[in-house]
Amino acid sequence: MKSIRAILIIFLFTNLCFSQTGWYQVNSGVNSALRSTYFLNDNTGFTVGYSGVVLKSINGGIQWNRIAVSSDTTLQMRTVYFKDQLTGYIFGNHFATQNTTDSFYTRIFKTTDGGNNWFADGPDYMNIWLKSIEFLNSQTGFMSGGLYLYGGPNKIFRTTNAGTNWAEIPNPFLIALVSQNFINSTTGFVSAGNEIYKTTNSGVNWTSVFTNSANGYNLVYSIMFVNPNTGFASGGPTSFSLPKNRFIAKTTDGGNTWNYVLNDTLGWLINKITVVNENVVYGCGSVNSDGGYQNSGKIIKSSNGGLTWNEETIPTTSPLISITNINSKGFAVGYDGVIYKKDNIVTVTQISTEVPSSINLYQNYPNPFNPETTIKFDISKSGFISLKIFDISGKEVQNLFNGVKEAGSYQLKFDGANLNSGVYFYKLMTNGTTITKSMVLIK
Repeated sequence: MKSIRAILIIFLFTNLCFSQTGWYQVNSGVNSALRSTYFLNDNTGFTVGYSGVVLKSINGGIQWNRIAVSSDTTLQMRTVYFKDQLTGYIFGNHFATQNTTDSFYTRIFKTTDGGNNWFADGPDYMNIWLKSIEFLNSQTGFMSGGLYLYGGPNKIFRTTNAGTNWAEIPNPFLIALVSQNFINSTTGFVSAGNEIYKTTNSGVNWTSVFTNSANGYNLVYSIMFVNPNTGFASGGPTSFSLPKNRFIAKTTDGGNTWNYVLNDTLGWLINKITVVNENVVYGCGSVNSDGGYQNSGKIIKSSNGGLTWNEETIPTTSPLISITNINSKGFAVGYDGVIYKKDNIVTVTQISTEVPSSINLYQNYPNPFNPETTIKFDISKSGFISLKIFDISGKEVQNLFNGVKEAGSYQLKFDGANLNSGVYFYKLMTNGTTITKSMVLIK
């Protein structure tokens, strides 16, 4: 009996340690390829994929349930995005059936109540697969896409009235638009084929700022900026038959120049990157752009701004399509309905090993802030700490860190990009002590 208890304790301890420190798989309940994930807060999130699949979680991604957004199972749900706590979008791409009169198109689904109900937002966008959407403030947003290797138009749309109307911006791109990232209402980036282009006038004009040197079919699949100066881009081959030049490039001058921080031939592309802060960057990959080849699920991480990269341990090899971080947690999704989760993805950096005489929580800097600020704290005794963000009503909106830390001084960066302007409170709890301070987010 004692041996059984011992085995059970070891099993539980092993799983607990794994869940706190590494990637672990959670059950999605589907086997369709999943392509995009977005969390509104620490608990409520959505994942979308092929065959019209839309999944929702209300417990931080531990459990997922399919919700009814569309009965059309021919739609490849490619992107889910929320502009605020109530308004969200899902892009459903339709693949044209060969030798028929069928057409490529995108159907946009919208919610105005936080994802409880969804409706088709206007007529379909014909002859286009929209993939990327983002809002820079409550009124201004951009969305873009193309037909990739199938030929056809590339389109960029802009709204200045909170998405009520979208106006097409003429663009010069002949090669498919794959990704976009705007850092303000005028300055943004798109990838067209193996190049990155920059605009400083809301898309009226574009300048090429980076060309992946491998070849024209080694595309730039992902662009993400952590601040107006520092950004990362990733990609690789579109086909299994092409040279396997996976890469990550970095800019530190606002996207004017880019340099490789990873460029090798290890046999898989980097479909998506997610930038936690200036130092911590994750990437996920597969053999080609749409997965399809087994034994190719990969996650890599850099903790020093891209100087070095290490492969993360994951419990499966299914091809991965997207990776994201939200409220200190990481999520990677891909083929076979796989969802991998990692807790405490936010890096808490130790800035001093000297043991403080007391527990301290310092005023964030800068304050007010938009959208990033630095939070520093001291702990005088090793133990479990919790650092959480609350809104003015007392509702928890982000769980920044839960875990054990040694005595010392620490700091982390808090990103409020997904929150509305207002007063928030950050609370440190450790060794029976609770300290709370306020901060102001202004957008």
